[in-house]
Amino acid sequence: MAEQLSVKIYKSIKDDIENGRIDFKDFFSEAQMAEKYQVSKAPVRDALHLLVKQGYLVSYPRKGYMVNRFSIDEINQIQMIRRQIEHLSVELVIKNATDEQIQSLYAYTDKKNQEEGNSEFHLALAGISGNKFLPETLQELLSKIRIAKSSDEVNKEKHKHLIDSLRDRDLERAHKCLDNDISFL
Repeated sequence: MAEQLSVKIYKSIKDDIENGRIDFKDFFSEAQMAEKYQVSKAPVRDALHLLVKQGYLVSYPRKGYMVNRFSIDEINQIQMIRRQIEHLSVELVIKNATDEQIQSLYAYTDKKNQEEGNSEFHLALAGISGNKFLPETLQELLSKIRIAKSSDEVNKEKHKHLIDSLRDRDLERAHKCLDNDISFL
C-alpha cells in the first residue's frame, strides 16, 4: 500500500513541477507535502528521494527541497542525448512505419498548446518507430527540457518538413530536419 501511495505522490509532484505549479523559487519540506497529500512523511520521502535521484529536485538536508534549475551545459547534454535517441526513432520510423502512421504525425502540427504539442509530436514519432522502449526513454528527457523551460516550443514548419522527409523515406534529410528542430543553447 505504501509503495503505491509513494508512486501516486511521485507522479503528482512531478506533474506539478512539469506544469509549473511548483516553481524554481518554491522551497518546500517533506512535512508540507505530507500535509498537502494528507499522508505520513514516509511515502512523501520516498517520492521526493526518487525525484532528487532523477534530477528533478535538489535536496537541502534538514531544510527541504527545490526544483532543480538546469544549467545551460546540462540542458545541452540532455539535448545531445535526446538528439541521438530521436535519430534512432527516425531511422526506425523510415524502416518500420506505414505511410498512414507517418501521415498521422501531421495532426500534431495543429496543436494549440505549442509546448505540449512539441512533446506530443516527438513522443508520437518515437511511438511509431516499432521500439516500445523509445517513447518512455524520450519522455524523461522531454520532461527535463520542459522543466528547464528551454525553448521547447513547436515549430510547425520544421515538423512538417520532418514528416515530409519521413514520408519520402529520406533518412539523410530526416536527420537534417531533426537536427534543425532540436536546438542547443
